[in-house]
Amino acid sequence: MAVAREPELVRGPLSVGEARREMVAAVPTLGSEMVPVGAALGGRFLAEAVTARVTLPPFASSAMDGYAVRVADVQRVPCQLPVRGAMQAGSAPGSVELERGTCTKVMTGAPIPDGADAVVPYEWTNRGAEVVLIHERPRKGNAVRRAGEDLTAGQEVMPAGRRLRAVDMAPLAASGHGAVAVGRRPRVALLTTGNEIRPAGSELRPGEVYDTAGPALEALVVGAGGELARRGTVSDDPQLVRDEMRAAAQAADLVVTVGGVSMGDHDHVRAAVQEMGRLQFWRVAMRPGRPLAFGEFAGTCFLGLPGNPVSACVTFILFGAPLLWAMQGATLTEPATIVVELLEDVEKPEGLETFHRATLRHRPGRCPGARATGNQSSGVTVSLARADCLLSLPARGARLPKGSQVAAILLP
Repeated sequence: MAVAREPELVRGPLSVGEARREMVAAVPTLGSEMVPVGAALGGRFLAEAVTARVTLPPFASSAMDGYAVRVADVQRVPCQLPVRGAMQAGSAPGSVELERGTCTKVMTGAPIPDGADAVVPYEWTNRGAEVVLIHERPRKGNAVRRAGEDLTAGQEVMPAGRRLRAVDMAPLAASGHGAVAVGRRPRVALLTTGNEIRPAGSELRPGEVYDTAGPALEALVVGAGGELARRGTVSDDPQLVRDEMRAAAQAADLVVTVGGVSMGDHDHVRAAVQEMGRLQFWRVAMRPGRPLAFGEFAGTCFLGLPGNPVSACVTFILFGAPLLWAMQGATLTEPATIVVELLEDVEKPEGLETFHRATLRHRPGRCPGARATGNQSSGVTVSLARADCLLSLPARGARLPKGSQVAAILLP
């Protein structure tokens, strides 16, 4: 990944939007692969536009069980019509021609007999077998699905870059596709740094803590469409950090580190990137998560997250997930937001975009209300578990009064 950059010491902290735009513009779009239409496509990004291979419905069909009629034959109700023939789903179009002054029984999905221009639902009749009594006069086109009403052959069904949902499988299958091309899943190497880090569930010695951010980031990587190619923990040794990052770069499309990108005596990740790669920037004017590094290491994209667990999760949601989306060819690479109303006064540091964890309150007829989940320290992981969203608070100002409307990013 070759990216042009200014010397990092010349540049001041970027805004969140500036940093995200720079990241997304710098990463490559990976190749594509064909994936069968079904569960495996959920969350994947279309590599190319999908066009319909068929017209749907391919013929005029009945939308209800009932009787196909000519409206001109039902001038007054009640009226009686003799029943001539029947059509069901799977019947060949044109296999029945409606005689004037008669009707044909049709089932949902069945072709409309030639000559018919409406369907009288069973509910409007006595459901006669040989002669039917009709109680309500239909209009032309009643309960008739026109040919091509859903799709026409050659019509674009979905654009390239769209992230697929479960409900998208229906139109993909309906348009005649058994498989579609989607962006390849990015391979991610995730490294947690620190002498004190131990796997969750292990016995802790004095001064040690559990790897808190790592498990959450694993799930966030998968949720953003990536796959873990390498997962490790490395102590605060400069050579070990370089060696582990080199191995990670060889195995992945994106190397993500947790910790080691600030200015402490034992923060060796940023130095390793500057020595064996290039650093595009390492400061963003935000909280939590100001020490955030981005660039390349040994020819592989690199994202360095803060060591505090909440900061690491928040910055991955804001930057890591959009990077993975961009690598898969996404057209939209910003987290989706909604507008919420603050249910309490909120204080924040002046000059920093701030992302408070908050819960939402549904209010019919009004925008949702939002309340912070208590202590907003970047080490309080319980605040994440209690949160529904991240309040996106602007850099300007140190206090937002109750009733203010702000953007909120829904947590994945």
